[in-house]
Amino acid sequence: MFYGQFVSGSVYLTTDGSGLPIREAAEPNPGAGYHTVLSYEQHDGAIWQVWTLVPDAGTPQDAALMLAQIQAAALSDDDALKVPALYPLYACGHVYAQGDRVLWQGTLYKAISGHTATAADPASDPQHWAKVVASTAGGENVPEWVSGKSYAKGDRVTKYGSVYESLMDGNTIEPGTFGSDDAWKQLTA
Repeated sequence: MFYGQFVSGSVYLTTDGSGLPIREAAEPNPGAGYHTVLSYEQHDGAIWQVWTLVPDAGTPQDAALMLAQIQAAALSDDDALKVPALYPLYACGHVYAQGDRVLWQGTLYKAISGHTATAADPASDPQHWAKVVASTAGGENVPEWVSGKSYAKGDRVTKYGSVYESLMDGNTIEPGTFGSDDAWKQLTA
């Protein structure tokens, strides 16, 4: 066992056995993308080795943000609107998958289909992007779907207890039925 003194975060070993006992801890085996950092703490009448796993790139805060961004892809549109800063900024030339969300001038947009972005911004490309809006606007109830009525792209209706948004103009297809996935996007379960 080693003995030493703990001064300003550093440990100074003593050769005569004076000082506090140093409690060693086995260095963990970090996974890919991480490394270990050794520090010491003094408590309980001893000096303790403390190993911390640190990402090779960035800070722990960067890693936490990246994890949050990965998990944000699974959020509903209503929940996504609560944390728009988790989504990447729109980038012309980037390849987007259907359902990808991006931020443009403080507004969240969602890709209607997979494509390579060629427009200067998503607002000017309604063929590929739709503004993400709450499932109910202003607390008003979304109207019930009416058979035979033609709905425009972006119109919202309620059917079978769920809210749907039309993905095309001239939409007369009943939402929530077999084959309606290309005509309606379900917003709420």
